[in-house]
Amino acid sequence: MQTFEEFLGTVGKRGHVNLLFESAMYHLIDELDQIVKVLTEADVSFAVIGGMAVNAHLISCQQASRAFVTRDIDLLVQRNDLPTIEQAAEAAGYTARKIMGGHMLIRPGQQPGEAVHLVFAGERSRSDNLLPHPSVHAENKQLFGAVVPVAALYDLVQMKLNSYRAKDLVHLQTLDASGLLTAHIERQLPDVLKERLVRARQQFAAEEPDVGDDQP
Repeated sequence: MQTFEEFLGTVGKRGHVNLLFESAMYHLIDELDQIVKVLTEADVSFAVIGGMAVNAHLISCQQASRAFVTRDIDLLVQRNDLPTIEQAAEAAGYTARKIMGGHMLIRPGQQPGEAVHLVFAGERSRSDNLLPHPSVHAENKQLFGAVVPVAALYDLVQMKLNSYRAKDLVHLQTLDASGLLTAHIERQLPDVLKERLVRARQQFAAEEPDVGDDQP
């Protein structure tokens, strides 16, 4: 794991450095680095999902300028690994708590929104999820100076469409604008998620600024 000064030197090579953004992401990556070490040493399968995973895929395809600050860390794990995860995490200073739709691992001084959140492969987090979460398929990705196991892009898109909250739509719009929501991925989606993608893209188009020839 890089120091913050080394991290700034790396991102500075990209040009403009937003110190507030880089600082917030660095400290979140430090948290991610800790939990990745804990779970790797516990020999359990997991994949980073959520906003952190979206950022990882953006960065891997040279779209780092579209990366954004996210507040927490979301992981996809297997239910039968939960006792091992809890034991390893508690030994590292986390407290494991059951929450609606999954579990969280929280350290002293953290707010629940800042904790590590776990969801389970093959299960639904909410009753309005159309499909269960996919299996754990992780790909190692560079993410702000760290290498982390990240959910495959198809699985990530599927989960975003399945959840379909406001922030999921923002993430999908960012992936689409970056050229990552490809026709190949779209063809693989179940029909119910294809329909959601059509609706999402209609919403994206409706929110685009209307800039005509008469605009300054």
